[in-house]
Amino acid sequence: MKYSTDNPIALKSQKWLVVALLELMKEKPYNKITIKEIAQKSELDRSTFYRNFSSKEDILNFHLDVLSQDYINRIEQTEDVDMRKVSNIFLEFCNDNLEFFCSLRRNGLSTFLLEAFNSRLPDIHRLVQNKFPYLISEENFEFALAFNAGGMWNLLMNWIDTGLKRPYSDLVNGFEEISYFNSKQ
Repeated sequence: MKYSTDNPIALKSQKWLVVALLELMKEKPYNKITIKEIAQKSELDRSTFYRNFSSKEDILNFHLDVLSQDYINRIEQTEDVDMRKVSNIFLEFCNDNLEFFCSLRRNGLSTFLLEAFNSRLPDIHRLVQNKFPYLISEENFEFALAFNAGGMWNLLMNWIDTGLKRPYSDLVNGFEEISYFNSKQ
């Protein structure tokens, strides 16, 4: 993982390499894409690739880190956070990035998405602690976040696996109902 930089040229190169990989993933399976093809598609040298990333997986992780930060920003900008808003933000975010998430799923890479968002659970915890009408003990709060994140991830995977037939508002309503059900047990 070499992608931490403030260099504007390196940042542009990273962006171009991400775009190239995402475009190639529309054309062929991920496991058939080579570093050479990514470099050619981005119109950069392979040496530029290796100055910024160690592998294709690094590109995915870099892109998912950018996306997960976008999700965090969306939560930060939301007033009066509640579970419905968090799930709505998540599902709107997923809808905005659906083509990429479907591509990850198609290529057997959806765990990259889960791992990226799990790594942000402490940030989400910081944003939402003490903002819900019910209190979960501090010792169990991170478990609750992991439980909800896993549920939301599985909802997304189910939505993708069933061909995106239902509107994401159904998923929000379903998640809200499940959360309410779980809180009343």
